[in-house]
Amino acid sequence: MKTRLALLLGILLLPLFLSGVVCAGELEERASLRQEVKHLFEKEEFSQLENMANEQRDSGSRTSSGVWDLTTFYLGISSRFCCLKKDEKAWKQAELSLKKWEAAYPRSSTAQLVHAKFLISRGWRIRGEGYSNTVRDEDWKPFLEYMEKARVYLEKHKKTASADPHWYELMEMIARVQSWPEHRFQALISEASTRYPLFYQLYFAAIDYYVPKWGGSAEAVEAFARQAMEKTKAQEGFGMYARIYWYAAQTQYYDELFSDTLVDWPTMKLGIDDVLEKYPDQWNINNFTKFACMAQDKEKTASLADRITGPAILEVWGQPGYLAQCKRWANGDPNTTWPSR
Repeated sequence: MKTRLALLLGILLLPLFLSGVVCAGELEERASLRQEVKHLFEKEEFSQLENMANEQRDSGSRTSSGVWDLTTFYLGISSRFCCLKKDEKAWKQAELSLKKWEAAYPRSSTAQLVHAKFLISRGWRIRGEGYSNTVRDEDWKPFLEYMEKARVYLEKHKKTASADPHWYELMEMIARVQSWPEHRFQALISEASTRYPLFYQLYFAAIDYYVPKWGGSAEAVEAFARQAMEKTKAQEGFGMYARIYWYAAQTQYYDELFSDTLVDWPTMKLGIDDVLEKYPDQWNINNFTKFACMAQDKEKTASLADRITGPAILEVWGQPGYLAQCKRWANGDPNTTWPSR
């Protein structure tokens, strides 16, 4: 009786266990690294931060979905600055901590990039994250001053700091805010992608420059996506095209990706296959299944959905039942319509 009860309990708890395993494969992996970096920074464990960043930069290590660990490292730093908001005392303390880091490692590209991130984050905290029409008049001047301070600092330390691809990502962020003309921005991208052609964030930061929100257009996004795909095709196949539009959906277009952009689904579908060939992780599979459903491709939705193990990842699908509805629709259930959002 006890054996049967234990077996029954195990069966009932198995879905919960699988859900944890699925998320741990990517989301918890990223969260753990971000938290570790934030904690080390707060404790001023600079030697450990240096070793971690150097190892990630030299090895090009990635998470199970293909995201660079170095990207997550700097997100951990950003999470520390995001917590400071408009607390002047806290910003002063963070600045003192940075000075200690730079004094201990005066030739460190990591410390220099964290300094630049500090300036950029400080500016954004003053401005706020809302649309431009929500920004107070008195906040524009200090915001733009901090962006310029960051640009000058990065240019001054380019020789050492650009040994890390994050230097170019930060410069692209500044270029967007400062409304650089496209020829100047393209020169930056060309240099960045020549030195670090497979660092995804370079291309993602460029998309932020090209979207309509910042003065770009759907045509500009599509042109850049194809440019990036050609630049990386030897190593990534069509994968960069899929990743760029995935990023655009997450940050700009959301459920309107296929109505508000010029994304070519056959090309994106080829990119999905190329990404999954290298990184067949459940986070990727869940996301790409959702895109196939959004694109109203029954065959691709069904084939990708068959590769999902465990329950749907809610961070992808947004609501219980969305994946199940996509599967029923893709498999021809006459009582299920296409699940428009």
